[in-house]
Amino acid sequence: MPSGRFNPFETLLLTSRSQADTAGLMLLAWVMACRGPLDERQRACLETLADECRHGHDLAPIFALADRQDFDAIQLAAEVMQKDRGGAQAYPFLRQAIALCVAEGEPSIAQHHVLRFLADLLGVAPAAFATLYGEQAGRPYAVPEDPSRRDYWLAREDRRQQEAARQRAQEERHREQEAARQREQEARRRREQDRQRQERARQERDKQERDKQERDRQERADRDRADRERARRENARQEQARQERARQQYQHRHREEAGHHRHRTQSPPHDAQARRALAVLGLSPGANRGEIRRAYRRMAQTHHPDRFFAEGEARMATASRRFQRIKNAYDYLMRAS
Repeated sequence: MPSGRFNPFETLLLTSRSQADTAGLMLLAWVMACRGPLDERQRACLETLADECRHGHDLAPIFALADRQDFDAIQLAAEVMQKDRGGAQAYPFLRQAIALCVAEGEPSIAQHHVLRFLADLLGVAPAAFATLYGEQAGRPYAVPEDPSRRDYWLAREDRRQQEAARQRAQEERHREQEAARQREQEARRRREQDRQRQERARQERDKQERDKQERDRQERADRDRADRERARRENARQEQARQERARQQYQHRHREEAGHHRHRTQSPPHDAQARRALAVLGLSPGANRGEIRRAYRRMAQTHHPDRFFAEGEARMATASRRFQRIKNAYDYLMRAS
């Protein structure tokens, strides 16, 4: 049969390993809920009792039925208990019910009526119930107040007003605590924002300082490179001037010597190409092979491309072309002579 045709408590009974245990837990929860909705301590107490039962299902549905005073479930539980736990078997159950009621002080009027209803339901005489109550509570059973008396309702209204005042005070304290908590959270949030702003400002200052130091370092490096480049160029200029003076002195000296040794040394031809080749090597017409060889070696050392590696590709290309002209002039003169 589909379970949708059963109410929640009937479904629990159908799935329970012991319907009597499930019904007993339902009635015990009802007894405790007569004071008001079940709290965590009362639920824990019922869960402890349930560990000794064979119900085999979750207790949350029973707690929900008891809190809303579901009389269909209560009536069905009472019928099951009357059938399976009546007479002498009802005594352990009644002891549990009495213990739950007196654990929180004097039972309420509703709890008194429920306890006597359960005793009557399970066939326990009033005298026997009073004895059970005295044994379990440690004090004689006292007949509860009569709800038909005016004083009962005045006292109940007074308790209701006191409870309402207590709840209002509790709610007011809760609102104050919540407001204080929110103020504290807002203060912490502002402090955290201030800290983050300070941290970002510090990081920005550090970055600016690092950037400034890097710029200063780069400027110093640029100045150092510029100074080295000027010094290199000045040294190259001075070296070139020195070599030029030496070349002129050498040419002058060897022109004088050439007139004395021309008859013993073969000279290169005096055609136009020979004169251009001699001019490339810095020699005058009439230079002999020894002078050509020495001039070539001197100029090759001065104008070799490897000497201009640090000055860039353009400077090396110019030096390579100059060196090639010197090499071609030397080769021609040596062949022609």
